Amino acid sequence: MKERHTTTLAGRTLAQLALTVCVITASSALFAETGHQQLNFAVRDFVESFYTADELRSVHERDEQDTTRRVDIEVSSIDPRLPLALCEQPLIASLNQNQRPIGRINVKVECQGAAPWTKYLPVTIHVYEKVLTTTRPLARGEIISEADFNLQETDVSMLRYSYIQDPALALGMEVKRSLNANTTLIQEALEAPTLVKRGDTVVLSAKAGTVEIRQQGVALQSGELGKQINVRNSSSDRTVQAVVTGYGQVQVGF
Repeated sequence: MKERHTTTLAGRTLAQLALTVCVITASSALFAETGHQQLNFAVRDFVESFYTADELRSVHERDEQDTTRRVDIEVSSIDPRLPLALCEQPLIASLNQNQRPIGRINVKVECQGAAPWTKYLPVTIHVYEKVLTTTRPLARGEIISEADFNLQETDVSMLRYSYIQDPALALGMEVKRSLNANTTLIQEALEAPTLVKRGDTVVLSAKAGTVEIRQQGVALQSGELGKQINVRNSSSDRTVQAVVTGYGQVQVGF
């Protein structure tokens, strides 16, 4: 059986965590009738202490405009047939030093009373956030437009890559590999498009104040927006370094 609760990671030191748990579990223990309940209260309070009240609100308590991330906590229960006495001391809950309270974790709970014991309780923490999701299949090489994505609440707790929430980070980017519809857009799947390819004839411009000179050149390297590449000036046959400013457009300084 799993007990479901709804709940971001606040950076705390282990000492701070221990102090927080002692205070929380002391109040929860007043309502516990069995050791199993006391253990469950301690784990739930410990995990929820990482999250705000807004994040802990269930989906039924929210409106469609609410962009606060939502967290759902599943606390596993210990077999009720296993003996577990009430602890007369506040329970102390903790995580491994490098473990984050997200995804699948094991919470260590200690009783330091007259009959001490230690238990590990599995917990699954689902974190839901509004992220960019594809609205249609996208082929490799396509350029992302506004119609290609929308913001959709997604469980990001199990995502291993960098999901995108800001549309500005996706617009105009090129798809590196094919993506299905309803796929979470991740930074690793996108790259800046190549605006100039090696061998392309380009417009080579130079600006100084209000004066601008334009000439034709040949790109000796490929490049995306903002990249500096070598370009051969077709008139002088000199090679200069220029910055890519658009499709077939590069610029040098005087």
